[in-house]
Amino acid sequence: MSKEFAEIPLPSFLQTALQAMNINTPTDIQAKMIPEALAGQTVVARSQTGTGKTLAYLLPMLAKVKEEEHKTQALVLVPTQELAMQIFEVAKALTAGTNLTVGTFIGGANIKRQVEKLKKQKPHVAIGTPGRLLELIELKKLKVQDVTVLAVDEVDRMRGDAHAWQAFEQVAKRVGRECQYLFVSATLPENFTEQISDYVSFPVQLEAEGSKLETERVKHYYVTCEERERIDVARKVIHHENIKRGIVFVNRLEKVAETTEKLNYRGIKAAALSSDQSKQEREHALNGFRQGTIQILVASDVAARGLDVEDVTHIIQLEAPSQGDMYLHRAGRTGRMGKSGKVITLLSAREMFKLKKYETELGLKLERRFLAYGKLSDQPVKTKQFEQHTSNHKNKR
Repeated sequence: MSKEFAEIPLPSFLQTALQAMNINTPTDIQAKMIPEALAGQTVVARSQTGTGKTLAYLLPMLAKVKEEEHKTQALVLVPTQELAMQIFEVAKALTAGTNLTVGTFIGGANIKRQVEKLKKQKPHVAIGTPGRLLELIELKKLKVQDVTVLAVDEVDRMRGDAHAWQAFEQVAKRVGRECQYLFVSATLPENFTEQISDYVSFPVQLEAEGSKLETERVKHYYVTCEERERIDVARKVIHHENIKRGIVFVNRLEKVAETTEKLNYRGIKAAALSSDQSKQEREHALNGFRQGTIQILVASDVAARGLDVEDVTHIIQLEAPSQGDMYLHRAGRTGRMGKSGKVITLLSAREMFKLKKYETELGLKLERRFLAYGKLSDQPVKTKQFEQHTSNHKNKR
């Protein structure tokens, strides 16, 4: 296994781009996946969020694209608009100084403009959501007969969306079995290789070290509270932990706006990130978060999938997810690329069964914490001290 990128047989333009990004050593998933992909293997790879999966498929993909041939030779399918734009930015950085072209084609954007863009130039690499890419293919505006590599990012998310998965399958049929497929995800559906057997031949399955949650650098806590106290408890956690860059996750879309408004009212710089916002509203929230003018993003799971922001120190789960894989995706937004982080889950009395679920599905034991003495403590407020403190407070009044 290669210890440095310089040892991997990548084209010089990619080596130059990696050096410009100050990226010298591949992560475990990159070291495992890139040589297999360069050798032409179809790959199904599982690796935790934040371990460098994007480069793991983009580098070998771009290495195979022929710059002199002005036709679409590679596709990247992703479940969300935000993820498509993030991958586009990485691809642009990797192809800087070359004549390789990259295009994005996402749902929600004006399709007429996308058609006009394709008339002017056929991108070497097309990145987009499966529904929109299929639409353009059916309109015969995006031609895929020359596509040799197709990557699918966040496979589990796409597999869980019936419309997106059906669109992917239609794209795969048009690309054909001779194409090389690169599937990556933090979690994979059961029997996934069987589900893709109609259009994929002999995939190599890879799993990176640390693809489970890493409890050494990310601490996992829970705090008990009443249902009606959730937002106020979250506010106290943000205050006690002095959080400068954190994400509050909710299960219900209608809870996003309410939580954001109440946190802002109490002086916390919060912004909403939900699927019912416009693309411009989501971009505004993300830019503020990245620049530090927003300290807390209040997010629904759909909006936060593929969210890639460095130095997120805390994840607060205002409402605990029912599924282990969703916990995995949320937790993966912190502790990225070797940094530390905390995941704090708020649980009501009737939700305590979820602790056992996380332990069974993820091998994860959450530690209990209490809001005491102005911090997140492993000890509750001692009754006598609390009573004395209360008595003194009353006497002063």
